[in-house]
Amino acid sequence: MASFNVDFVPTSHHDTYPTISETNPELSCKGKVAFITGGGRGIGRAIAKAFAIAGAKGIFLIGRTASDLLSAAEEIKSLSTGNPVPVHHAKADVTDKEAVVSAFKQAIEAFGHIDVLIQNAGYLDDHRSLLDSDLDDYWKTFEINVKGGLIVVQQFLKHSQPDDTIINIGSGAGHLPCLPGYSAYSSSKLAFAKVIEHVQLENPDLRIFNINPGAIATEMQAKSGDVPVVDTIRLPGSYCVWLAASKDADCLKGRFLWSNWDINELMQRADDIKKQNLLTHGLIGL
Repeated sequence: MASFNVDFVPTSHHDTYPTISETNPELSCKGKVAFITGGGRGIGRAIAKAFAIAGAKGIFLIGRTASDLLSAAEEIKSLSTGNPVPVHHAKADVTDKEAVVSAFKQAIEAFGHIDVLIQNAGYLDDHRSLLDSDLDDYWKTFEINVKGGLIVVQQFLKHSQPDDTIINIGSGAGHLPCLPGYSAYSSSKLAFAKVIEHVQLENPDLRIFNINPGAIATEMQAKSGDVPVVDTIRLPGSYCVWLAASKDADCLKGRFLWSNWDINELMQRADDIKKQNLLTHGLIGL
């Protein structure tokens, strides 16, 4: 969620393209089970659809609205050719540890394993200056974007196996120049992105990524009111499939990636990214 153009590679995409498309047979997710938070609507729902098209073994969705989860599950099942991808779901607020633990238990019982975690659930406060903010609403941003993410990732780690994948749906707002009214959202997204870098350090056998999904027309984006919509909702879905299915992505483990960046050009910079420790969070100029 940002209006800035970040030219880390020459080409930026605003829609899916063949290299990352879930229709690309080289990116089959056959045998993989994806667990997606905030999966009933918006970006989470689009990511779930992409995994279904890529042939995932199963998808488990959690979210705060039962009707959204049900309609998402029905839509996802309708995408399949032949046998529909099994989709299970549970109503759960990511800040409710008991509900999250129960959801993971249900997912394991349904599918036997979880291979990919998409930590997508998020919250944007009322988009005001600190002086004008309701601090309860301000702090809710941290409760969902940080505490909720911690609960979800910790539970996934308890069930994870080597080469499993965690993708945190972050935001460019966490590392771009300050935007008016974004102090809660930007700071919470930055905080959890740094947590994810530590999770990769502590679990080198896992494949862990932070991504900026793009500037996409969602309910959250509409709430901000001042961010131009330039990307399609298919872009982050395809990008997550590429991260989960392509071993080429291993050289980007622990990094913060913009889904807009052309993958072929990004791979050409792989050596520089490793040698200079690029695309991680730190203090500019230090």
